[in-house]
Amino acid sequence: MRLGRVIGSIWATVKDPSLEARRMLLVQPLRADGSNAGRPTTALDTCDAGPGDTVLYVTSAEAALPFVDVQALTAADATIVGVVDAVTLG
Repeated sequence: MRLGRVIGSIWATVKDPSLEARRMLLVQPLRADGSNAGRPTTALDTCDAGPGDTVLYVTSAEAALPFVDVQALTAADATIVGVVDAVTLG
């Protein structure tokens, strides 16, 4: 899992059918100290996250796992799987 912050929403009127009714958010990857780590990525949302939320997200094949109950494979490279309440370093 990776740590990120939601920095925006993505709207697409034309998309793969497996993405119908799925929320897409723009996520800035973060280091544990909260600083930016790389370029923003698009992630499907399973947790009703919103702008400014710190989230946990998964990538690669794991990104499709939250949607395994759907008959067709979901086209996903990243999926938000948790909203983070706090990060404590120490």
